[in-house]
Amino acid sequence: MGPLKIKSGPGPNGRQGVWVEFDVNDQPTFVPNEDWVGVDLDGTLSRTDNPGHFEPPYPIGEPVMAMIEMIHSLKAAGVTVKIFSARACEAANIPIIQAWAVKHGLGHMEVTNQKDFRLIRFYDDRAIQICLNQGVSIAAALSGNKIFQTESQRFYQS
Repeated sequence: MGPLKIKSGPGPNGRQGVWVEFDVNDQPTFVPNEDWVGVDLDGTLSRTDNPGHFEPPYPIGEPVMAMIEMIHSLKAAGVTVKIFSARACEAANIPIIQAWAVKHGLGHMEVTNQKDFRLIRFYDDRAIQICLNQGVSIAAALSGNKIFQTESQRFYQS
């Protein structure tokens, strides 16, 4: 990801926030001050190829620098960024994750495992993006296959 292009300015209905170009040459997205961006920890913000990663005590890997840079640019513009991790299911893991964030220059960050209505964007290595209201993955839609829909099922035909 790396640093993002961000501009301050009012959004729809005069709401306060910033305009963020999340993808290269994409249309900017308005991020209101009260909204937040979630970033998964394992495999997205931190590497998972460190020795013992999948064995107790499940050490957190080295940072993925492109994601660190993205978070720096968002935070510098006043956007709230939270670390979103299943590790937060166990409260004892939260201070460990927060210490990792401080160690790697992100400062103190909120850690959660819950979405809410203010989550505007989520970065995760395991998520599959779905076309809005269609039940079809973006990858399938972009594959060039014809997508047929019936009331009872959805399937693809090449």
